[in-house]
Formats: sequence, structure tokens, C-alpha cells
Amino acid sequence: TVLPRMYDVLFPSRGGSILYQAYSRIYQWGRDAFTSEHHLNSLAGVGSFSLEFYFLSKTLGLDLYRQVADRITQHVVAYQGKDGTVPSSWNVMTGKPHFLGGGLGSGSDSFVEYLLKVPLFICTSSDDNDILACIQKHDSVLLDMLELYDKIVKGPLRSQHTVSKEFDVPIAYPVDNGIYHQLLCFVPGMLALGATISVDREDDLVLAEKLVRGCHDMHEQSSTGFGPEKIHINRAGAVNRNSAGGDPSYLLRPEYVESLFVLYRTTGKQEYQEMGWEVFESLERYCKIDLGYTGLRDVYDLKGGGRVDDMPSYFIAETLKYLLLLFGPDDFVSLQDFVFTTEAHPLLRVDVVDRMRAHAYIQAEISNDKYTVHAPFPWRLFGVILVVISFVSGIAGCIRKMWRWKYRYNTKNLTQ
Repeated sequence: TVLPRMYDVLFPSRGGSILYQAYSRIYQWGRDAFTSEHHLNSLAGVGSFSLEFYFLSKTLGLDLYRQVADRITQHVVAYQGKDGTVPSSWNVMTGKPHFLGGGLGSGSDSFVEYLLKVPLFICTSSDDNDILACIQKHDSVLLDMLELYDKIVKGPLRSQHTVSKEFDVPIAYPVDNGIYHQLLCFVPGMLALGATISVDREDDLVLAEKLVRGCHDMHEQSSTGFGPEKIHINRAGAVNRNSAGGDPSYLLRPEYVESLFVLYRTTGKQEYQEMGWEVFESLERYCKIDLGYTGLRDVYDLKGGGRVDDMPSYFIAETLKYLLLLFGPDDFVSLQDFVFTTEAHPLLRVDVVDRMRAHAYIQAEISNDKYTVHAPFPWRLFGVILVVISFVSGIAGCIRKMWRWKYRYNTKNLTQ
């Protein structure tokens, strides 16, 4: 099917060796026929190639990557519900949803995020000063992506994934099935980016500011200055710490500071820098150790409830990066020139890439053969397989000879 596994999006491009391609095909057949390895993948897993692949196509001048990403997007979008919800789990062998439920949290987040970021990557504010007009001029896939994004934002995001705090109008919490997730704090930043498309999206910016204040409120309610990984919230916006299924830990996640960075860059309000500084001070006070930083087991405990012995790679790649950019000069990695991937890698927007490609040395580097991946044939594995086949063949040959000798011996005795 067009849906990829967790690897091998452009199979079978593995090098020029015919032997290696034959081996790859045989391995793939055996894996699919006799195992269930990687038969399922999340919506984020199958649908989060678009931004990176569009960038590769623009930079390398190879439309192959964009075409692959578009086929995946068109396939999964065809299964959207009436409210725009796309199933969050997929069987990549059949190309159909594993189940029809979806959301905005883990397993779906980056797909929804890229519905906005890919059109923003292709069209900038310098394009006729109207990003929306630029998107409408391009192929239908970009327009389909933006329309689905708008459908989700106007529908399930507001009706199912937002809970306002009782008696506190400017504060709302991002939720999934009635549970606040620290991961969902990426939503305010996404909404703020979406509001840059046109002036009639100011209500999205208003909602973004409410939601980021909700994430900030979660941080303020704890003893350590960090929001919990997840916690139950009722429809009135009241937090229930004792409900089953909650998780009071803090895992150094970047989503909250990512939204603070985007909102500061889009609004210029210093309050978002102040919120970010509170996070940094808490990191220094509660999470810093001699060899790095750790998570906390309980944000409501004055001592953090013990440490989580782990420093995920996203802490440096995303959390600290967004904190740095939050306090850096406003034109340093500007949102006018860059779009950030879901892993916080800044990619130059199309008009900037086009200016880069004008330089001869860029073209020379792109055409350099050193960037071509040549997968080596696995000679050692092939040798082991030959030895095993030879050994098994030898044993089988010996057994056949023994049966022949036994048959001749029995036949000779019967004739006598």
C-alpha cells in the first residue's frame, strides 16, 4: 500500500546491487508472510513525512519525495470523519484504519501540525502578500491539507479538545478524552501560526492565548513549576489529581515552551518570555544534575517525588532550543524564513530555498555523487546462509544415502 512502515518509505531504493535488491525482496516477503512485524503504524507515523519531503524535493530538485508524501496524505485524508477527524491507527499491509477513533494527542499530533506547516512552507507572506491566495494557486493537495486543518480547528478542537476554566474566561485547557496532556501544549503554537495566514483568523489567535495560559496554569498549580504529564479535568475545568489514569510526572517535554516561543514571535508580548523564564528556573532548580537534566516523578511533591533517570534527546533538540530562541533576537531563525519540523528542525521556506539554489556551489554539491547512498550487499549474512544451506544439504544427502543402503540391504535379504 502507499502507507509506509516505521522505516523504508522509498523501498526498494537500496543501492545499485541486483543481489542486494533480490535479498531485500526475499526478506520482505518472508517478513510479511511469517511475522506481524510493523504491520501497524500511527497516523503520525505514516503521515508526518510531508514537510521534510517537500523540503527535499525543493532543495534537490527531485519531485519524487513530494509525490510520495502527497500519495500518503491523500490516502489517509480520504478516511476522515464528518468532523475532520482522521483515524490514528493504521494497518500498513491493507492500507486501512486499524480503528476509526482519532484525536490530537500522541499518534496524531504531528500529522495535524503538518496540515498547516506544509502550506506555510510553500507559501510565505511575501507571495503577493496573501498566503491563502498562494495556496489556492498551487496543486489541490495543499488546499486539501489547509481545508482539513480548518475543519479540525473549527470542529473537534473547539468542541472536544478545549475545556475552559470555570469563572476564568482567559484560560482554557487542551484535552483529549477529558484528560489534559502536556503533549497537547503544542496546540497553542500551531493555532498562532495558523492565525498568520489571514486577518480573519484572529479568533484562532485568541484561542491560542487562552490555551497557552491553561498550560501555564497547570505549571503554576504544581509545587515545582512544571505541569503534569497528564491529569483529568472535568467539563467545568476543575482538576482531579486523584482520578485513575493520571500521571504527575514531568518528562522535560518541549511542547509548552514551543508554544511560548511561537506566541512571543507572533504577538511580541513579553509575558510569554516571563513564562518561559519560569520554566528555565524550575529546570535549574529541580532537574539539573552534574551530568545533565532529569525528569521528575511527581510535580506536586516539593522535592519532585524522585528523579526519572532519563534525559530524552528531545530535551536538547527541542526544549532547550525553543528556550534559547525565546530569548534570542526576534530575527534569529525568523518565522518569516523558517518552518520548524515536529522535531524542532528549522527548514528554510521555499522562497529562501529558491534563493539558495541560485548559487552555483549549491548545485555542485547537490550533484556530487558522495550524497548518493549505496547500500552494501550483506556478504557475511549471505555467507552464513550458504554455510547453513550447505550443511543442511549435506545432512539431507547423508540421510538419503542411508535410506538407499537400508533399502538395498532389505531387498537383498528378501531375495535370498
